[in-house]
Amino acid sequence: MKRFLAQAGNIAYLVKPYWKYGKAYSIISFFVAAIISPLDSIAGVLFTQSVIDAVAAGATFGGVIAIIVRFLLVLLFTLIIRNAYDVLYSGYKLPDIQQKINLEIYHKVLKTDYKYFDNPEFFDDYTWAINEYAAKSAEAYNLIMRMLQSISTIISMVSIIVILGPGLIAITIIEMAVTIFFETRRNKLNIKKQEEILPLDRRLGYTNRVFYQKEYAADIKVTNVRRYLLALYDESGKKKLETIKKYSTKLLAWLYAQNFIAIAYNAAIMAYISYGMIVSKRIVGVGKFMGLITANSQLVTSLYGFFGFVSQANNLNLYAAKIKVFFDVESKIENQTNGIADIPAEPFEVRIENLSYAYENSNFGLHNINLLVKPGDKIAIVGENGAGKTTLVKLLLHLYQPETGNIFYNSHPIEDYNVAELRSKIGTAFQAANVYALSLAENLRIYKDMTKENLDEIVNKLELTKVLSKSKGSLDTELTREFNQNGIILSAGETQKISIGRIMSREFGLLILDEPSSTLDPLTEYNLTSLLYNEANKTTTILIAHRLSMVREADCIYVMNNGTICESGCHDELMEKKGLYYEMFVKQSEKYSK
Repeated sequence: MKRFLAQAGNIAYLVKPYWKYGKAYSIISFFVAAIISPLDSIAGVLFTQSVIDAVAAGATFGGVIAIIVRFLLVLLFTLIIRNAYDVLYSGYKLPDIQQKINLEIYHKVLKTDYKYFDNPEFFDDYTWAINEYAAKSAEAYNLIMRMLQSISTIISMVSIIVILGPGLIAITIIEMAVTIFFETRRNKLNIKKQEEILPLDRRLGYTNRVFYQKEYAADIKVTNVRRYLLALYDESGKKKLETIKKYSTKLLAWLYAQNFIAIAYNAAIMAYISYGMIVSKRIVGVGKFMGLITANSQLVTSLYGFFGFVSQANNLNLYAAKIKVFFDVESKIENQTNGIADIPAEPFEVRIENLSYAYENSNFGLHNINLLVKPGDKIAIVGENGAGKTTLVKLLLHLYQPETGNIFYNSHPIEDYNVAELRSKIGTAFQAANVYALSLAENLRIYKDMTKENLDEIVNKLELTKVLSKSKGSLDTELTREFNQNGIILSAGETQKISIGRIMSREFGLLILDEPSSTLDPLTEYNLTSLLYNEANKTTTILIAHRLSMVREADCIYVMNNGTICESGCHDELMEKKGLYYEMFVKQSEKYSK
């Protein structure tokens, strides 16, 4: 009983959006399932019986036609309502509800703390939610409507059978009890099979995604990664087939038993009706005979349908549990909407005190970070790959919450701010820059709307005119070819230029530049560095860099190693110390001088 209630709760969870976004639709659906569909079934049963009895009783042709017309009017009435509901209402309202469900997921993603996306289990649940929530909500909603229709039809058919042949009810109840027993056993086996197959399906799905997504195409063609991916697919596929085979024999045995009962039941029904007509004389007339056969057929179909829904409900229950995990996640950072929102449009002071942060299930983290950036200063943070530079950036953007210590902006702890307002005052350019299937102008305006004159100025400064020229495009041309075969395809360096162009759209209190020119050639990088420093003069700037040629002009350089700051000072001071910065700078100089 406890399990049944839990499943019912999960199904209700999936159906909830339909009531939330379509109350009128739900009420009309209830009316169609509970009233119109059973009326259609009742008319079908009584129509056959009435016509046959009228003919057998010697009614005139006109009298039979009158009976036919009456029932046709009833059937036409139900047909008009059902078709109007399916085409005019359901055909429009269902897509509308599903779009709202997807928007609900997107808003949840925006309100979910970034740390959860580092968790593979959560990411699996998120993937399930975004791919399945709308579809499974529709499936659960349709399941309930069909169950309601089946219940209404069952009640209607039982009412007819009780009048014409009550003994059929007892036979049907016995058959259903045995069928439910067999169906329950089969469902339990199917659930176990499904639970074992799900992780294998995720592996198969991953391989499928890699083979059709463009960013993996070059690697797949020119390296041996395809060998490992095909091996993963083959191994997972074989395990899935082995799992299916393991359960097939048991499932087949229960199915054979269930079908044998169905055959025996049909024989018992025919024997009962024949006895009633030939021996006991309780069933009189061919019409009643046909009415009983039709009513009982409708009853059995509805009963089988009703109990067959149990298997579908079990499957939906698995999906609902995953989706609930995604929506039930508690986020502290992204829900911080009541903090300081009135942030002055002036350069930030940034102070980090005794900051530490560690990733879950990892030995890496930041330890006791301290630094001060005065308003208008340009500082640089350097270090080898994996030193913790990008992690520090994510903490500065309040994507992560420090474990100990804190970050202060203008003397206020970072958690005191409205997180959305704070980030709106911070301009960022990441190493792994993204462009979107929007126009070039829209890609440049993601921080702030700009006039065409401002856009043209940015395009000229970043030398993006070359990109437009070779692509025969304009500011209104779409980037990527996701939707448009004439879209502009950008190189990694050109994509980074777009990322930098975005922060030139407005003045920020703080600029965070995380290796913004890592894919550019040295000459382009030099020109872009000069441009960045000119832009940075307007505000406080934190530059994360791997190439040390970019940081020589910084007011202060912080050197990170294994999650700590091991050195700090201007370029000349650090070179005099001949520590890690000196070693890194000399090695890079030697590489570029060869």
